[in-house]
Amino acid sequence: MQPKKDTNRIAKVNSFIQQALGPILLEFLEPANGLVTISKVEASRDLRWAKVWISIFGGDDQKILDHINRSLYHIQGELNQKFTTKIVPRLQFFLDTSPRYAEHIDELVRRVHAEEEQNKPATKKRKKTAA
Repeated sequence: MQPKKDTNRIAKVNSFIQQALGPILLEFLEPANGLVTISKVEASRDLRWAKVWISIFGGDDQKILDHINRSLYHIQGELNQKFTTKIVPRLQFFLDTSPRYAEHIDELVRRVHAEEEQNKPATKKRKKTAA
């Protein structure tokens, strides 16, 4: 019978990577404009790879993502120093567009409500009288 692996291990690694990468990315993104947040980390089951999803606010998404990918070797090295495990997941960065998409949907809903308000007839409600 094989021993049961810790089911929370991947979740713990994901959380650790997310916390450790915050200060590292801040150091490497000083010249780039915009706020970068790590929205999600997904490590593979064998912990060889980790997908890091980042959200960018107030900056050029592609420019900042390119800057991160050019600095990937150094970012990976900084993370490797913080890990104490035998295997350190190799990082891959992806752009998380869900906040921008949610903002776009919110704007569409606001427009629909504004159009409905403009198209309402300007009639006053009449009081019902008892017969």
